[in-house]
Amino acid sequence: MDRILGAALLVFGVAAILVAVAPDPGVTAWVAQAVLEVTFAALSWQLAQRRDQDTVAQRFWDAAAVAGLIFTAGAVLRTAISANHPATVGGLATVPTILLTAGAGVLLAFLLARPWRSGGRVRKRLWLDMSIVLIGAAFAVWIVTLIGRGDAHRPGQLVWTMTGAAILLVAALALVRFIYARSAPVRRLAGLTLIMAIVLFGIGHVVNAQLQNVPDVRAVLVGRMVPALLLVAGARFEQLRNPAPRDRTHRAMAGLPFVAVAAPQVVLIVELATSGLTQRAWGALAGTVIVTGLVMARQHLVFMENARLVRGLDETVAELGRQEARLRYAARHDHLTGLPNRAAFDEWAKSLGARDSQGRAVLLLDLNEFKTVNDTYGHHAGDDLLKVVANRLQRCVRPDDLVARLGGDEFSVLLANASTADAVAAAHRIMGEVAKRARIAGRTLRPSASVGIAASPDKPFETLLRDADEAMYEAKRRNSGFHLA
Repeated sequence: MDRILGAALLVFGVAAILVAVAPDPGVTAWVAQAVLEVTFAALSWQLAQRRDQDTVAQRFWDAAAVAGLIFTAGAVLRTAISANHPATVGGLATVPTILLTAGAGVLLAFLLARPWRSGGRVRKRLWLDMSIVLIGAAFAVWIVTLIGRGDAHRPGQLVWTMTGAAILLVAALALVRFIYARSAPVRRLAGLTLIMAIVLFGIGHVVNAQLQNVPDVRAVLVGRMVPALLLVAGARFEQLRNPAPRDRTHRAMAGLPFVAVAAPQVVLIVELATSGLTQRAWGALAGTVIVTGLVMARQHLVFMENARLVRGLDETVAELGRQEARLRYAARHDHLTGLPNRAAFDEWAKSLGARDSQGRAVLLLDLNEFKTVNDTYGHHAGDDLLKVVANRLQRCVRPDDLVARLGGDEFSVLLANASTADAVAAAHRIMGEVAKRARIAGRTLRPSASVGIAASPDKPFETLLRDADEAMYEAKRRNSGFHLA
């Protein structure tokens, strides 16, 4: 165990034993509380001096050190009062209690006032949850302390009860905000421990009227030392953690709405069963209606957020699908002419070879003097010529045929269910269409092409492609327009 936490637990344990057996328990309890609170002040001051944290955290621990000193002053003053007036050992003394309340106020003010970063999308839910917690805490204070037996009815008791209630409600706000904050001045374990200490301090004030009737104040004194022990633990927890960014992923308090709805309903059922429709029952009914309405609003907000997320997911999936389609198209088509590329041509040829057909033919086409066009008029003129030829080739074939650009100025035409005569006829159409005049780069050109033809009902596609390639070069060598392999 850590030596400082061990020492704090030792002080608490020894003080608890002495309070239980010593003839003057008040002095012992308040001295122990003063020791724990001055320890908290010292640890907070050490944390404020660390340079491995941001300015917000340093200022928080500065405020915590000040609060610890205020706590200590209140405990020391309470020790003196208990020593001189033992009869007040179990009650609240005005000046020390004001000091203790001021210390709690310093911590809470800083917890609520600092501009922690929180997501805009959770802000509405944050306010709803804060409202639910506030109403739940106020309902508990009203049920326990302000009505029924043992309630606070004297002015002094009412003042301290309401002071404790205010501390308790503000601590509840700080708790909700701390849980929702993406960036806080302290880490989660330390922050929750400190807030719990303040909550217990507020509860001590809230139930002050009931504690006045306790026959033995020793248990009360031990209970009043617990917040001081938690303050030391919270500061030490922060010291023991390695420096790291405090940003954290928000986690909604999923169980909060159900607890908030169930609590007043349980009180309402018990009260109706035991006492009938009393003032407490009416209060429980009102609390049930209000909290249920807030929880319904909160859940509606969650449903809207979920619907927005689902819509966003659907849009993302649809966009990914469109992007995939664009990538697939780009992978199988030539970006300049829009024709299928070599990969698509090979894929289509393999699928055609797997089907029974009357015959198939491959035409390979190479533009004549294309390099001269590029060198004379520029590459943009050559690109325009390729686009013109691509459009003309597509007009020369049937819907079931395929025109592809294999690269450079070389095109291919794959004819399905075609005989040799069909292939030759297609070559005539292609040569006539390609040879038409074309307006390129402000000049009139008359392109021409050499076409190699290979046709067979049973030859493999690779053989047809090789034969068509040899026939194309033979046509180019002979300057014959086309050549049949």
